Amino acid sequence: MFSSFLIEILRSSIESIKANKLRSLLTTLGIVIGVTTVIGVISIVSGLKKNVATSFSQLGANVLYVSKYPWVMGPLSREEWKKIHKRDIVGLKEAEALKEYGTSFEYVSPEIGRHMNMERAEKEAAEVDIKGVSEDYGRIINQDVSLGRFLSKDDIQYKRHICVLGQDVVNSLFPEENPIGNKVKIQGRQFNVIGMLEERGKMMGQSMDNVAMIPYTTMTAFTGRRKTINIAVYAEEGEEAEEEIRWILRGVRNLKPGEEDDFAINSSEALISQFNQLTKTIFLISIAIAAISLVVGGIGIMNIMLVSVSERTREIGVRKAIGAKSSEILGQFLMESVVICLVGGFLGIILGASLTKLISIMSNGNIPFHIPIWSIFLGFGFCFSIGVFFGFYPARKASKLNPVEALRYE
Repeated sequence: MFSSFLIEILRSSIESIKANKLRSLLTTLGIVIGVTTVIGVISIVSGLKKNVATSFSQLGANVLYVSKYPWVMGPLSREEWKKIHKRDIVGLKEAEALKEYGTSFEYVSPEIGRHMNMERAEKEAAEVDIKGVSEDYGRIINQDVSLGRFLSKDDIQYKRHICVLGQDVVNSLFPEENPIGNKVKIQGRQFNVIGMLEERGKMMGQSMDNVAMIPYTTMTAFTGRRKTINIAVYAEEGEEAEEEIRWILRGVRNLKPGEEDDFAINSSEALISQFNQLTKTIFLISIAIAAISLVVGGIGIMNIMLVSVSERTREIGVRKAIGAKSSEILGQFLMESVVICLVGGFLGIILGASLTKLISIMSNGNIPFHIPIWSIFLGFGFCFSIGVFFGFYPARKASKLNPVEALRYE
């Protein structure tokens, strides 16, 4: 009985909406804009989070990076920035100390980076990320070779002129050849190619494969031993390893008890946390803007429903005169309000998804197309709530009309 009552109310509501198509469509614009904003923002933020999490995971989930500068600093005064800038460099001395004295972590590698061109005959790979690393670096960042071999301990000890190339460099210098055993030039120095790295794709829109790795002892010929470096440390137990790293480095750098650290221990989790804080702020601001659009749309629906009640006063009087209950009148007008909102929500979800897909295509996939299922339910939930809240007053007004007065209404 109740289900047939609901079906009848729904049918009547749809017929009423179809009788005023243009008015109903214009009424939903505020709802469409609000839901489009909600879906669009959630989709873009979710896509960015997914992309950033994937990208930062390539730095290594269990990897700590020791350097002079913290990756996440927040707002700093001029004096605080000068203090950080004046710190002594983190160099090979610290890396060697960690390798010698560390017990809570497995692998340690310096990471000395410079962007340089690589040449081979008439071909050139521009602005290659040349990294001076140890034999453990591949294990630390969980990157293996797809061809040939990685650096060895002897390569580091004897400062050999050898290199392992990323896929982009191979494509530039050896488009149709096996690179293993061939020679390339880095700033006039010849290097033998001993391996090719597994392809890693992009991180934040930048290729991770335009890279070449050489022994860090060889890299010092380009940079000098006093070059500021990163030290990559692989540790299963991050907190324990971080404390031991801090203890070793404070000893090496002769810091007294009570003195603050003059180095930074960074991790990918810190970057992800910082990014999540930023996107959370953007998300809340966008939702607030969307909420304003939804409220404006709700007010528009209330106005239209009040007009509809006035236009259909005689109809309400006739229905009440032949036995319609106040609850039926209330249900009908409330259902009309909810249906109008849900139609607006449906259009908003389609429009929001389409815009997000377009943005993803225009960004060449750097912003993945990702709409969480919960966001669709959230959009419809907003619409249902708006329909009930702003439709209740006109519906109640219709249900309270006196049938005699309603029949006299012109």
